[in-house]
Amino acid sequence: MTTRRAFTLIEILVAVLLTGLLTGLALAPVAVTVRRVVETQEEYTDIAALSRTMNFIARDLNAAMRLSPNVLTIKDHETLGGNDADVLMTMSSSPTIQNLPAGTITYKTIEGGLLHDDTPSGLYRWITPGAEPKDIDPDKLNPESGQLVLPGVNEFCVEVPTNDREDDNRKEYTGQLPAGVFIRIGRGEKDNDNHTIESIIAFP
Repeated sequence: MTTRRAFTLIEILVAVLLTGLLTGLALAPVAVTVRRVVETQEEYTDIAALSRTMNFIARDLNAAMRLSPNVLTIKDHETLGGNDADVLMTMSSSPTIQNLPAGTITYKTIEGGLLHDDTPSGLYRWITPGAEPKDIDPDKLNPESGQLVLPGVNEFCVEVPTNDREDDNRKEYTGQLPAGVFIRIGRGEKDNDNHTIESIIAFP
């Protein structure tokens, strides 16, 4: 008569531990691959959103009222962390798409915080029908009356290229439509996974 020997508790625990280790080793490459796919997808989504925003701004600039003496105004600003937070104001015919008279389109970033508790951070756009850029104080624009173009924008740099070698870009500008405008938009966590897109919008 044969007797059956049962597994001891220690043997069962060792078997479970070894199975877990083998499973973990087998799934580790899969987890890394999945994480890389998710990161790539998020990066692609961010770059696509930044590209759409750049095209949106280019459309407003290309609809600028070229005969006006004060078509474009750029104000140089920086956030507390040192990132550019410039203001772009252009006299544009774009409002006519919404059955509004031509006026000034203003782009600037809003940072959520003490001043704007309920306002999402990001790049905003305001339409001021019938007004020129010189008539608008960007510091008095209400975020609630603006359009959130892209959330999470923490850098907005606008400059006018010049032929001066000592100063390649003019940070402050007011006047007629220049030959082109340099724009850089950054989105993401500060100094970490920040996606940036740059473009020079040229005018014919």
